Amino acid sequence: MTISRRKAVGLLGTVSLLSSVSAIAQSQTTSSSTGPSAIESSEIYDPIGLELVMNINVICSQPESMGPEDNAADGTRDNLWPIVGGRFSGPNISGSVIPGGGDFPVVRPDGVTIIDALYRLKTDDDYQIIIHNKGLGYENGIFRLNPVFNVSGDKYSWLRESTFVANLIFPTPDAHKIPMGTDENDRLIQVFRLT
Repeated sequence: MTISRRKAVGLLGTVSLLSSVSAIAQSQTTSSSTGPSAIESSEIYDPIGLELVMNINVICSQPESMGPEDNAADGTRDNLWPIVGGRFSGPNISGSVIPGGGDFPVVRPDGVTIIDALYRLKTDDDYQIIIHNKGLGYENGIFRLNPVFNVSGDKYSWLRESTFVANLIFPTPDAHKIPMGTDENDRLIQVFRLT
């Protein structure tokens, strides 16, 4: 059987149209069977709470230059902030900030600062806690952080078993000021556990 070119093109067009209609029908069946999309639903099934667990007053010395040039692969790295001490306290924990850590910020091309601080805390009952505090700082002076803690033993295991968020307040409010040496500056970090 011979089919003319005109009939062949017509048949191909019909097959293409039927395929499109079938695909549309299938997608409507799939979307209607799964109900409204997650974007359309605003119901919160497991509300997240915040519990203030500690205030950390970190004392830094004057910033140190990273070198004669400040351009880096991930943005501008002009200064690092050596951590030289401080105090922390909360309902179930208190102690001091161990000198020797640092904050190594980088300013992205869009003006957002990436905070990356690594230092240690020592509780009043002699546990050492490593804190790695990462987050974002904005040009309006707002900082949002995600601290991660590492500690041995069981007493403070809740620090490594929980999820935390924090803010960084600079300058430190008068109610939270602690004694510092000359050429030192401080910042307040309020740490909240997600409940």
